Amino acid sequence: MIDALGTWCPVPVGLLRQAAATAPPGQVIEVLADDPLAAVDIPAWCHSAGHEVMTVEYVGRIITTRVRISPRR
Repeated sequence: MIDALGTWCPVPVGLLRQAAATAPPGQVIEVLADDPLAAVDIPAWCHSAGHEVMTVEYVGRIITTRVRISPRR
């Protein structure tokens, strides 16, 4: 799990990018963020990087995004 609470763009995506670089294919990484743009930026980065956004959930101000890491291209 990546705790990006209290950070702003582009930190949540940067933390996810770092984690994805060493994660095995198929691993699910959960990102917690409270920057409203994370709900847009993380899926956009996943689309360009080829990873799967499984869910984007809101609980109050906290956005939880679950991403499945794709095989390396």
